[in-house]
Amino acid sequence: MDIMTWEPKDNEEINERYMSWKYPEGYNMIAEWADLSSCRVFIVYELDNEEAYAKATFPWRDISKVETIPVMDTTEAVKMHMKVNAEKAKT
Repeated sequence: MDIMTWEPKDNEEINERYMSWKYPEGYNMIAEWADLSSCRVFIVYELDNEEAYAKATFPWRDISKVETIPVMDTTEAVKMHMKVNAEKAKT
C-alpha cells in the first residue's frame, strides 16, 4: 500500500496529472482512496516486479512523497506467520 501526500499548492498539478495517469503494466491497482480532508491518497496494489513499482512512483517524486507500507490480507498474514514459526521451531 502506498500513501501519497503533496503540498496544497500542488493540488492543481496533481489533479491534472492524475486525470491522464495510467498505471504501468505489472502494477495491479486494487483500490484507491482520496483523503477528503487533506492532500493525500491511499493506493492498494499488487506488483508483478520491482520495475512496475518504479514506473508507477518515479514520475510523482518531483511533486509528492510516497510512503510504501507492505500489507496483505490478515488471514493470509496469520497463516504465513504460523508457517514461519513452525519452520523456525524445527531448527
